[in-house]
Amino acid sequence: MDPITSLAAYQQVAEAIKAEIRSGHLRPGQRLPSNRALSKQYEVALGTAQKALKMLEDGDWVTTTPAVGVFVAATPGHEDPSTTQALAGRVEQIQDALESLRERVRRLERGDR
Repeated sequence: MDPITSLAAYQQVAEAIKAEIRSGHLRPGQRLPSNRALSKQYEVALGTAQKALKMLEDGDWVTTTPAVGVFVAATPGHEDPSTTQALAGRVEQIQDALESLRERVRRLERGDR
């Protein structure tokens, strides 16, 4: 793991696994290595690997079957459309506020009040 990055170790592991899924190296339905194997592969503590897998499961990248294993989800990384719409709306609000601030700066720089 990269000690310079601002991501926590478990986030780095999760991002690395997502990259493997995106690249097709790990395919839908494919079983991931065991928690212990992942911790060795990414040189992190067992708990860190487990936290990364939980993060991936919460994000719908993988599914877990107790006593069987962790598998790449059928539709990895599926996003909730309502969340996406809410974020898009918030981005639009931020863009509007930014444009308003830009206009205020322009007026101040011209000496208008």
